[in-house]
Amino acid sequence: MDENDNIMKVNLAPEVYKDVKEYCAIANIDENEFVNSVMNYFLEENLIIYDTMRKGYAEMSRINLDICNEFEVCEKEVGAQF
Repeated sequence: MDENDNIMKVNLAPEVYKDVKEYCAIANIDENEFVNSVMNYFLEENLIIYDTMRKGYAEMSRINLDICNEFEVCEKEVGAQF
């Protein structure tokens, strides 16, 4: 794959663009390197959050199923009394 195949145009607000330029100049890093680092960090953090939420929903589904099963027994007992 050619390096040019990985080009993405990003439009930044003027203030953000100015801040990125200033930061890169102060930190003495390439703007592309900076953007790649920021994007990687953002994606990694969001994937961690997504995975945590997915695991939480899976755990809650088991708890909800247990609660439903408990109430099913109660409903059958009440129904048997009528």
